[in-house]
Amino acid sequence: MKYPLLEKMIEEAKSDLPLGVVYPLSAPALETVFDLIKRQLCTPILIGPKKEIEELAAIEELSLDGIQIVDTPKDPILATKKAVEMVKEGKLAVLMKGSLHTEDLMGPIVHRDGLRTDKRVSHLFLFELARYHKLLGVTDAVVNITPNAQLKREILANSLDALKRLSISNVKVAIIAATEVINPAMSSTTDAKEIVDEHIAHPIFPDTIIEGPFGFDNAISAQSARTKGIYSKVAGDPDLLLMPDLQVGNILYKSFVYMAGAECAGTILGAQVPITLTSRSDSVFSRVASTAMAILLAKNPQ
Repeated sequence: MKYPLLEKMIEEAKSDLPLGVVYPLSAPALETVFDLIKRQLCTPILIGPKKEIEELAAIEELSLDGIQIVDTPKDPILATKKAVEMVKEGKLAVLMKGSLHTEDLMGPIVHRDGLRTDKRVSHLFLFELARYHKLLGVTDAVVNITPNAQLKREILANSLDALKRLSISNVKVAIIAATEVINPAMSSTTDAKEIVDEHIAHPIFPDTIIEGPFGFDNAISAQSARTKGIYSKVAGDPDLLLMPDLQVGNILYKSFVYMAGAECAGTILGAQVPITLTSRSDSVFSRVASTAMAILLAKNPQ
C-alpha cells in the first residue's frame, strides 16, 4: 500500500452521505464518481446538464444506472447555484468541484446569499510523503492570496478545528517564512512572531504548540534546527505548516506532488459544508482522498 495513511482515512470515511458533484463534464470527474461508489464513501449526486453528462458517460463506457442526476442548463454558475440551493435544503452534506473553473464554483458559494458563515473561507491540504512520518498539513495554498496576521489567525483556527475533527490532536504548528530571523522588512516573520506571542498569552487552540518563524528546512528537520541553534518542540515533527502566502504554499504543494511523489487530500473550510476543490491535473486517488477528508469533516460537524 503506497499511501497507507490516506488509505486509512478513506476507509474510515465510508458513509452514505450525499455528495454534490458540480458540473462533472470531464472523464476524470466521472471516473472519480465511480471510484467513490466502489469505495462506498458517499452517495454521489451529479449536478449539471443531464444530456451532456450522459453523452460523456457513454463515450467513456460508464453506466450511470442508479446515479441521480440533477439537470441544469449548460452553465457552470447555474449548476453551482443549484448545488448551493440543495445544500440549504439539507439535501447535500459535501460539495465536490467537477470540471468547472474554481471562480465559477466559489463565486456563488462565497456570495452573501451563498454558503458563507462567520468564518474565513480557507483551504487545508494533508500530504502523505515517503520521507515524513505522518500526515503533514499545509494551509493556505489555494484560497487566500496574501493574508495578513489577522487572516492567518483565522486560517490557522479553521485548520486546527478541522484537524481536531479528523482526530489529529496535540497539534504542532510551524509558521513558515524564508528565514527564522525576525526581519521588519519581511512581514512573514513579523506575522509569525505576532501570532506566536498572542498564542502564548491567549491560546488560539487548546493543547496546541505554535512556533515560528521557521525556514522550511528547520521546520521539517530537527537536525537542521539544532545546527542553527533553534531549540524547538515543533522542529522535525510539525503536523501543520502555516504558509506565508498562497504563492509559497502552492509552489510547495506542487513540489511535494511532482518532485517528492506525495499524494494529498484537500478541503475548503469555513463554508456551510466541506468542499472538495480538485484540480484538473489531480490524480483520481487524490480526488478520492480529498472527498474522504471532506466526508469525515461532515460526519464530525463543529
